[in-house]
Amino acid sequence: MGNLPAVLPGAARSCGLCSRQLSPAPEDGSGPDKGSPVPPRHAEPARFARLKNWETGSIAYDTLCAQAEQELPCSSRRCLGSLVLPKQLPVPGAEGGRSGAELLALARDFIDQYYASIRRESSAAHVQRLREVEAAVRTTGTYQLQEAELIFGAKQAWRNAARCVGRIQWNKLQVFDARDCASVGEMFGFLCSHIQYATNKGNIRSAITIFPQRAPGRGDFRIWNTQLIRYAGYRQPDGSVLGDPANVDITELCVHYGWSPGSGRFDVLPLLLQGPDEAPELFPLPSELVLEVPLTHPTLEWFGELGLRWYALPAVSNMLLEIGGLEFPAAPFNGWYMSSEIGTRNLCDSHRYNLLQEVALRMGLDTRKTSSLWKDKAAVEMNIAVLHSYQEAKVTIVDHHAATESFVKHMENELRTRGGCPADWVWIVPPISGSLTPVFHQEMVNYQLCPTFRYQPDAWKVYVSKGTTVTRRKTFKEVANAVKISAKLMGHMMARRVKATILYATETGRARTYAWSLCQLFRRAFDPKVLRMDEYDIVSLEHETLVLVVTSTFGNGDPPECGESFSKALMEMSSPYTNAAHAEPPKSYKLRFNSVSQSDQLVAAWKRKRRQLSNTDSAGTLGALRFSVFGLGSRAYPHFCAFPVLVEVLEKDSSGTELRAGRCVGVQLSGTPTEAAWGRGC
Repeated sequence: MGNLPAVLPGAARSCGLCSRQLSPAPEDGSGPDKGSPVPPRHAEPARFARLKNWETGSIAYDTLCAQAEQELPCSSRRCLGSLVLPKQLPVPGAEGGRSGAELLALARDFIDQYYASIRRESSAAHVQRLREVEAAVRTTGTYQLQEAELIFGAKQAWRNAARCVGRIQWNKLQVFDARDCASVGEMFGFLCSHIQYATNKGNIRSAITIFPQRAPGRGDFRIWNTQLIRYAGYRQPDGSVLGDPANVDITELCVHYGWSPGSGRFDVLPLLLQGPDEAPELFPLPSELVLEVPLTHPTLEWFGELGLRWYALPAVSNMLLEIGGLEFPAAPFNGWYMSSEIGTRNLCDSHRYNLLQEVALRMGLDTRKTSSLWKDKAAVEMNIAVLHSYQEAKVTIVDHHAATESFVKHMENELRTRGGCPADWVWIVPPISGSLTPVFHQEMVNYQLCPTFRYQPDAWKVYVSKGTTVTRRKTFKEVANAVKISAKLMGHMMARRVKATILYATETGRARTYAWSLCQLFRRAFDPKVLRMDEYDIVSLEHETLVLVVTSTFGNGDPPECGESFSKALMEMSSPYTNAAHAEPPKSYKLRFNSVSQSDQLVAAWKRKRRQLSNTDSAGTLGALRFSVFGLGSRAYPHFCAFPVLVEVLEKDSSGTELRAGRCVGVQLSGTPTEAAWGRGC
């Protein structure tokens, strides 16, 4: 580790993609003959990783990866690089501390790094410092960092953060030492000072405040908020969220501990701070401390009417800082925003503020067809609005092109100065215009060095309130009995509800996705079940109370493969004319099916028949059935949604009662509003 450049040995082997394996095969594809036995692979320490830039064709070698000690979740057989939080990444809780030998090894490595960085390795001071650390670990089980070591370690942790794209500024990090903090009141004072310094009236400065380290036999200082500044998310009775859905949990915790919530989409949350072995306390942030930027657009005058805004300072507060084996559970740090973090992720993600369609409609874009690229156009305008607003307010921000270009320069500097740069490609490539940025074409290798920032369990998930007694561990039999009783009670409750069957037929999976969404909606008042059409026994249709059909079509209105047997069986159950004198000669299944559309004679004949029926006529085969049909098709074909129309007609013809007129929408239409409206109307 450290700042010393690594030298590439001539006989070195390469890092595998996800594990330390043998060097990859040559690019020309040459290798052992197919008939020859494959030599056994033996895991060997990695020496370097060969990295190619596919845009420029340049080749680089990362030798720093050989110093990575912590195992990542990937292996020689599977890659977990796209997982946000693999099980192996979060640091264990306080109860899973390191042994003295492990701590001592990490401490020695870090002290060596520090003295190498100041070019004093093997000096008398270096040797003396190692002795001091070893003595402290042996006598107390821990040790204390000197201030210079703390500053060096914090900067190195940012430098080693593989998921951060803005590391070119790592050496300019301002470190605030708050290790002498003794209470949550003092903690709040340190945090206010941090916010004030870092905000700097909009000229954002990178900073970190480091609170006391984890100590044996003592609880941790923790900040329960994921960031120092966040907007509240209020769960509504209908299941929706007012505000930021990402913060619903912490919002409810703040309310639980005494916060009086507001009623807006952008209410700043108070801080929940916890001292060692104490209950968390609530600290509202002074309004003058939080700099916010109202969002406007340089050309779209109506954009300001949306009432959007965002805060200036992104300060992460829920990660653990690890330096030399010492763990600092409370070490909030900040850089500044990249525009796509706000414009694309925070405001446009469907699980966040989800404003994409609202903006697109105000822009007059055709949101019915994905081929209009309305999402892309709206997302670009959102990013333009964010950049424009922050620049007008003189608040530091960087666009994704400038940020990624700076990362490429940083990576080149790191390869030159210390032989490598840990980088997680999945996180480095921005969420918009990925292939237009230079990092998209650059191969990277992901590994973890120390010092580092690590994920840790949410504070409220490991918190045990004061006075709570530790209950004994339940036996498997007790847990099984509790589950059995709960399941029985749930079964009794569901049995009293009206049963609903949701049938779907799909080729691409969209109808299946909507069927399950519909199931979640109906679960509030019904006992629904979801079945694929070819899994459903058509005989059961006579005994159903409520059936909802969600089906797609392809080609000339044809049914999906899994819907053909259902349609054929339904057709055999129903006859379009009850009067034998008017009976039509039998048609083949395909011929009869492909003749169906909204204006076909079959539909018209059914309407004439229904008008002639009276209330005294006997019910048909499906007299007790209530149903509705939702069809997905393409308007490019003459028999648009023919299969859903056929299902609707045949069920009506068998005396089924339609709850709501069937809906047929083009597959290119934006499904959410139409589908949701149909589901709520059933």
